[in-house]
Amino acid sequence: MIRSMTGYGKGEMQVGERSFAVEIRAVNNKFCEFHIRMPRIFNPLEDRLRKLLAAQIFRGRIDVSVNFRTNSTQDAKIVYNEALAENYHTVLTAISRKFNLRGHDGDILGLVSRFPDVVEIDRDLGDTALDSLWSDISSATEDAISRFLTMRETEGAVLAANIREKGLNIEKLLAIIEKKAPDVTENYRKKLQKRMEDALAGVVVDEQRFLNEVAHFADKSAIDEEITRLKSHLAQLPQILDEGGAVGRKLDFLAQELAREANTIGSKANFADITKVVIDLKGEIEKIREQVQNIE
Repeated sequence: MIRSMTGYGKGEMQVGERSFAVEIRAVNNKFCEFHIRMPRIFNPLEDRLRKLLAAQIFRGRIDVSVNFRTNSTQDAKIVYNEALAENYHTVLTAISRKFNLRGHDGDILGLVSRFPDVVEIDRDLGDTALDSLWSDISSATEDAISRFLTMRETEGAVLAANIREKGLNIEKLLAIIEKKAPDVTENYRKKLQKRMEDALAGVVVDEQRFLNEVAHFADKSAIDEEITRLKSHLAQLPQILDEGGAVGRKLDFLAQELAREANTIGSKANFADITKVVIDLKGEIEKIREQVQNIE
């Protein structure tokens, strides 16, 4: 199954007073990059999460968001930093005395409690609790991955069909080029003969030298090998699509080779009838190259 590199999936899990939501978004990228955002308390689980994702997602920039909500008093408690609070209290009291400010301990306490890191929620669940929560997080993640891959496969099927269509178009254009290829030498022979007759009017032309020149051009302009290689590459195109999986890089390389052979044909076959077809041929190959960039 061919997959697109773009996709979205969301998985949710509700267990008692706890709820988990995992969202996965992806865009095109040459490599596989995971960017994970989740509550600090789950940081010890990041390596497990990355392995779970990497087992099924192989290419793209993957943004993963893990959200956690709980109404359980066991999952969070209010704590304060005693040393930091004492230092703030000492400084504020000294300022009050220095400038003869009137205030009560309650006022100072209110100020101290507002300073960063003095009062915070402690969600340190401990290793045992984290291990028990992993099954719930992983279930939500698996659900998100499943939806994410379904979207990728749906888009991938459309891309694969489009690429197959372009491949058939290229085959038709290549057949036209192959049919016209023998005309290249004959066209050159006629042009060369006309130029020689115009330039050397009344002079006897060395027939052997003339034939050697035509043969030399025929050798330089021969595109049989390029046509054969193009046919070979085109035969591989549906094979790779049928293979499925993470074949984006293979298809990208194959598209580059198709473009290389098309460019060579265009430069070697200096013949207007073929040049016109080569332009269309290169256009179809470029469309394949653009589509391939969207495949995992």
